[in-house]
Formats: sequence, C-alpha cells, structure tokens
Amino acid sequence: MIPFLLSTVVAVATPERVAGKFSYLTRCASCHGTDLRGGDAAPSLRGVGAADLDFWMVTGRMPAAVPWIEVGHRGQQISTREVRAIEAYVTNLAPGGPPIPEIATGGNLTHGRALFTQNCQQCHGVDASGASIGDRGEWAPSLHAASITQVAEAVRVGPDNMPKFAPSQLDDPALGDLATYVISLDTAAATGAFPVSSGGPVPEGLYGWLAAGSLALLGYAFSKRSGRTTADDSRPGEERQC
Repeated sequence: MIPFLLSTVVAVATPERVAGKFSYLTRCASCHGTDLRGGDAAPSLRGVGAADLDFWMVTGRMPAAVPWIEVGHRGQQISTREVRAIEAYVTNLAPGGPPIPEIATGGNLTHGRALFTQNCQQCHGVDASGASIGDRGEWAPSLHAASITQVAEAVRVGPDNMPKFAPSQLDDPALGDLATYVISLDTAAATGAFPVSSGGPVPEGLYGWLAAGSLALLGYAFSKRSGRTTADDSRPGEERQC
C-alpha cells in the first residue's frame, strides 16, 4: 500500500506540474482562483480540458492584460513550455474536457471546403478573413493567423460566440479535412483569389449587380455605335468613300 501511495505522489508531482502550479498561481489564479473555480472576473477552469486551455493561451488571448478583454494573436505572452506546464497542472487538478486535437495537414480539401461552406463561411467569410456578425459590432476573427491545431481546437471548444462541435457531430477525420481547407486559404488570400470577404446573399447580389452593370454598359455602347452608323447612312447628297 505504501509503495503504491509513494508512486502516486511521484506521478502527480512531476516537475512539469510543479512548474505549472507556480505559473498558474503567478499568472492565472488572481482571476480564475487558486482552486480553479473562477469568480466575477473569470470563468471556472475545472474540467475545461487541454484543448480549451491551449487555445486561449497559445493564441495570446490569455493571460489577459485586463479581465474580460481578450485579443487573439497579439503575440504569445508565455512560452510553449510554460503553456504545457500550466495545462498539465490544471488538467491533473481538475480533469475533463476535450484533449488537444492531433491534426495534420493533408486532409481532403473538397470535403473540407463543403464543411467550411456549411458551418463556417457565414461568419468568417468565404476567404476566412473575418466578418461582422450580429448587430452589436461583434466580429468573427480572421483565421489566417491560426495554425491547423488552433483551428481544430476552436471547433472543439467554441470560443466566444462560436458553437462547439463534439466528435459526435464532427469526427476527427472530418475535422482534419476542415482544418486543412482553412489553412489552404492562406495561399488563396495571398494571391487575391477571393474578391469578397463573405458568402451568402450579399456577395451574390454584388456579383449580380456587377454583371447587370457590365451588360448595361455594353448595350449602351452598342446602341451609340449603331446610332452613329444609321446617321452616317442617312446623310443626303453624300457618297461613301471606298
């Protein structure tokens, strides 16, 4: 019994978790509490999972300079090693929630595009450059600065107004296809492949107006040219020069 307890203590008190506890108490506890239960300034972290913790810290949203003000990709504030240590400490103290998705490039782009069009394009835009959502100045951020893992994490944890998708709704292979497609949009954006930043009735209406305007201009130019030709033909007492 005693050897078992000793081995358990050693397993729990790994150097990474000890370092994680120090980092957590230094950087996170003032808002999330020493017991991870949160408070008026921040939500509970009990049972949130490594994917949630990783997303908020690696994207630079956490640790927040001011509570409730989280700005993505303002530069990673802490090292990857410290992020991993905090994740190890928190998930050991209060386990639960989704793990960090193991996603690699090379997914099916056709399937990924279909999933993006169905689930993501309405908010993030056809080229994933971000777009306005709602009527309160809310904004779905650009995805071009995100890594493939961060895209997958966002799908699983649903930050801010974004809905979360459990594996029962979007399994790991499908998640890999979606994340691969989102990352492929970085190249498309760099080459200017997308003239508008959102899908749906607005850009479709824009294309329609552009097409109608082009046809109207062509019709006007053709009618003016025809009018000049008719006038030339109807001049009395003049002969055409060959």
